[in-house]
Amino acid sequence: MRWLALAVLLFLPLASAIDIGDFKWEDGKITGKYMPAGLEGKISCYSRGKHILDIIYKNESIEISIQYFDALEKIIERNPFLKKELEEALVKQAMHINISGAAFEIEYEECKIELHDTPTRFLRVTCDKIVVSDFSYNVTKLEDNIVKMEKENFSATLLSDNTIVTNKENITAYGDLMLVSFSFEEERKMEDAFKNKTIGGEITIVDYSEDKVDSISYFGDVTITPAKLSRGKIILNITGDARSGGKIIKINLGKNVCISDEFTIKFDGRRINQASNFEDILNPDDDGIEPEYYILSPVSSNEGMFVLVTIPHFSDHQLSIEFVVENVFAKIAAIAMGFLVIALASFYMFKK
Repeated sequence: MRWLALAVLLFLPLASAIDIGDFKWEDGKITGKYMPAGLEGKISCYSRGKHILDIIYKNESIEISIQYFDALEKIIERNPFLKKELEEALVKQAMHINISGAAFEIEYEECKIELHDTPTRFLRVTCDKIVVSDFSYNVTKLEDNIVKMEKENFSATLLSDNTIVTNKENITAYGDLMLVSFSFEEERKMEDAFKNKTIGGEITIVDYSEDKVDSISYFGDVTITPAKLSRGKIILNITGDARSGGKIIKINLGKNVCISDEFTIKFDGRRINQASNFEDILNPDDDGIEPEYYILSPVSSNEGMFVLVTIPHFSDHQLSIEFVVENVFAKIAAIAMGFLVIALASFYMFKK
C-alpha cells in the first residue's frame, strides 16, 4: 500500500499557476486577481475637448470616476454627501458595462475601455485624447508610437496607432492607447512582437469550460475562439484580416488542462512543425505559407505552458492541439505489478 500511495503522488498531474480572474464591480471600483498588479497612476479620457472620465489605478483596485458638468460640480462641493449617490445613478444610467468572466468592457459617451484579468495584464482605451499621469515610472520612448514604463520588477509597453507625446509629468495619446504587461519573465521576450505588430492575439484556457477561457485581440482584427474543449484535444477557430499579413498567436494552457510531453498541433487538419528557435517564430512570414509552433517554457513548470503559433495568412482557420492523455491508474497498476515482480523474484532468490 505504501508503494501504491507513492505511485499515486508521483503520477498525479501537476497544477499550473496559469489562471484567469473574475472581475468584480462595486461602488465604482473594479477588482480582480491580476489587475492592477503593479500599475499605479491615472488615465484620463477626453472627448471633443471635454474631460469625461478617469481610470485610477491603485494597489488594490481600479476606479472609474466620471466628470460632471460645472453646475453639478458646484452642487457636489456644497453637499459632498450627494456625490456617491449621484455617481452611482449616473454610472447606471450613462455607462454601458459588460463583465464576462475575465473580460471587462465599458462604454461612456465616446470612450471605450477594455480590460482583461489574466497573467497578461491588458488595457485598451479608445477616445479622442488619452492622458496618463500621476505615475512614478521610468519612461522610455522606443518609437513615435511606442513607450516603455518601468519600475522595480514591473514593466509595461504602451502602444498607439498615432504619435505618443511624453514629458516629465504626462504621456498623451490620440485616438487609442493599448497597455500590455506580462507577469512571467519568459513572456517578456514577446515585446518585439508588439513593437512590430506581428502578434495578433492570445487565448488563455484554464479549464474545459468556456467560462474559463479568455481571448484578447491585439492587431489585425485577429479573433481566437474555442470550438472544442475536451481532455486530450483543444480546437480553436482563428479568423483575421487578410490584409494584415502573417501574425503570431499565443495560447496559454492552464492548471486543469492536460499537459503531457507528447502532443501534436494541426493547422486546418495538417500537422505543423516546430520552429527552430524563438527568433524564428517571431517572423511569421519567413517560411512562406507554412505555419509553425514554438513552446515558450517558463523557468518554473508551475507557470504552465505557452504555445506560440505563426499564422502566415488569414481567412478562417482551425487549429487543434492533441495531447497524449495518459491513464494515471494504468501507470499505477504497471508500477505496482513491477514491484510485485521484483518482490517475488527477491523472495525466490533468498529462498534458494
